[in-house]
Amino acid sequence: METGYTVNSIFHIAKADFLERVRSYYFLIALGACVFLIYSFVPPLDAGYRMVTLGNYRGFYNSAWIGSMVSMCVPFFALVGFYVVSNAVQRDITTGVGQIIATTRITRLQYLTGKLISNFAVLLLMLLVIAAMTVVMFLVRGETSHLEPGKLLLPLLLLTAPAMFILASVALFFDALPGVGRGFVNIAYFFLWTVLVSASLWTPASDVLGVNTCMLEITNAVSVVHPDWNGQSGTGIMITDQVAACKVFTWQGMNWTSTIFLYRIFWMVMAFGLVLAASVFFNRFDTPEVRERRERSTWFRKKKSAAFKGDAIAIGARYRDLPEMQAGFSFAGLVKAELRLMTRGKSNLWMIVTAGLFIASAFAPLGIALKYILPLLWFFQVLILSKLGSREITHRCNEYIFSAAFPLQRQLPATLSAAALITISLALPVFVRVLAGGNFYGAYAILAGALFVPAFAVASGILTGGSKLFEVLFTVMVYGMLNGAPFFDLTGAIKESHTMGVAHYLLGITAILLLVAFSGRKRQIR
Repeated sequence: METGYTVNSIFHIAKADFLERVRSYYFLIALGACVFLIYSFVPPLDAGYRMVTLGNYRGFYNSAWIGSMVSMCVPFFALVGFYVVSNAVQRDITTGVGQIIATTRITRLQYLTGKLISNFAVLLLMLLVIAAMTVVMFLVRGETSHLEPGKLLLPLLLLTAPAMFILASVALFFDALPGVGRGFVNIAYFFLWTVLVSASLWTPASDVLGVNTCMLEITNAVSVVHPDWNGQSGTGIMITDQVAACKVFTWQGMNWTSTIFLYRIFWMVMAFGLVLAASVFFNRFDTPEVRERRERSTWFRKKKSAAFKGDAIAIGARYRDLPEMQAGFSFAGLVKAELRLMTRGKSNLWMIVTAGLFIASAFAPLGIALKYILPLLWFFQVLILSKLGSREITHRCNEYIFSAAFPLQRQLPATLSAAALITISLALPVFVRVLAGGNFYGAYAILAGALFVPAFAVASGILTGGSKLFEVLFTVMVYGMLNGAPFFDLTGAIKESHTMGVAHYLLGITAILLLVAFSGRKRQIR
């Protein structure tokens, strides 16, 4: 009887969560992103970029090569997939469903197992779309009409599917940890993702996501078949115009050894161990917010019962005695209130790091301050800025705020002004130093970046109703800038961005984002 109850509970938790996810707009967007990625991962032979390179050789577009090439791009799927399934527990807390579940006999492990199955099922559905798109890309890009389904799809089944299970477990582990903010998880996973991708290049044992398994087989095969191979190889987006000059290597497919399967099984077991560890720390929805609400309700009942003891309380105030209301509005006061909302309750560590980076930006060499310190200073405010635009919906205050006088003309501009005041103030030392040095374009680029960041934060929050989009994309932008990507240059620190006119594009995108923000807020008010 108990076993039947357990299986039935896990099944219904997984089913309900799965259906809720696949019916959302976010899932449709994720599927669209997967279709676009597969289309990009199998570029035409005359494209100016490669996803998999073999130095002076290129792969012949047969079933084995296309299937292996798609499976080697699993890091991109892991990045998209995590943010699709990373809020399983948090959503139940937000909607209040978790409190209902807490009143049942469902244990912590049963609940998390159901969520794990749901996460994995959602990712498998995405993988099914990826597999279908892989077949389509073979028909479109293939250099041969001989389709070999095993060689085309087995890499996805045996390498990418286990990676999806690992991803589902990691997402659930972070989601179930008590006291860990969602913004921190969204940012921390991006850096964990970079570590996992880098670790895949060390040894086969450290290839958690199976990124480098196919590449090792391919490089071993090409070195044997073609002794003139120059030894170069790589995966990722690599710009090149020398594909036509490359010799052709025909890949016959993977040699599936027991070692490959053992590594996949090992990492899947380790991933499920994370879920077991999370079940120990999971608070089963007894969150601080719930406890605070319960204590506040108890205190209110006590005060109410005390107030009605004995004789009725006489009401001494009369309407005619109340002071006359004076209508008035102060935009500066509203901006000040927005600043207090953004900075209230922040930890001492945040204040110390922000102050340290601010001081460092005034005294460090200007090149370092522009390229590293100022972007990091802005990045350290990501958890403040990411809540803008969605804060009203998240805290269920939208009915009050949107029904106030002129919310589109007052509240939203005040939010944008307060956020821009923060980014401009933090950039002030570097801005003054750049301007004093006569670098007017650099000063203009800093100002454009300082206006772009809050506009991006507010627009993404209004569009999505959450903070995840800004947290993820802004993290990617700062990471790209620190690694010298000119199209992510927010401060004019990279020389190539000057010739590209990145600051002009940023200012134009800022205007578009402001238009999107005001249009989205107008729709919310209606």
